[in-house]
Amino acid sequence: MAWFTRFTRFGDAHLVYGQEANMSCGIASVMMCIFKVNKLKPGHTAVTIEKQIYKEYEAAIGSAYKPEEVGTFPQHLATILNKFTKGDGSWKWHKLAPEEVSGRVISRVGVTSGLGPTIDVKPMILGVDWDLGGAHWVVVDTVREMLGSNYATICDPWDANVHLQKIKRGSPFVYHAGEGGFSMNFGGKTKGDASPYDNTSRGMVKTWGMIYRS
Repeated sequence: MAWFTRFTRFGDAHLVYGQEANMSCGIASVMMCIFKVNKLKPGHTAVTIEKQIYKEYEAAIGSAYKPEEVGTFPQHLATILNKFTKGDGSWKWHKLAPEEVSGRVISRVGVTSGLGPTIDVKPMILGVDWDLGGAHWVVVDTVREMLGSNYATICDPWDANVHLQKIKRGSPFVYHAGEGGFSMNFGGKTKGDASPYDNTSRGMVKTWGMIYRS
């Protein structure tokens, strides 16, 4: 299984799905959103849903998906989310100017003040363009407010960790993946165990935008 429970300094817990192939961060992010929205728990159901997601994604792209070689496309990820979450089919891919992204995260995910767990979440998927090249999909499932500042909780499938990132309306969403993470491993393995993030792992949400319920 690739599920991990991670905790933040705000006193909440987050289920994070660790990607199992080099280019499967999009599928892993979809898995997290499906489980968070439908309030599912890891177990046999997770294995079944993961297999179904891969089949549906292959149907969407019209060919076999090779997660060690090819990444995932946002419009197809939105299609899968609409198939597996209860609702009105309103998951869509949105491209925004970089300076609009943080404000949209705050508005759509919603802000929770103080400490303690968050029960109901409105997750979204963000596409990060790394400064050194390449891109990556991650999930933001909560935004916490403390002392007048907002912190996005990023559930990252690469290292199966949570990273707190300070964000501000009107400013780009810049992800410093080498910072703000806290985790404890209890026997599981992720792709990130072999190549953990370092201080050069930095990127911005710009080219690939975001996927959320309209």
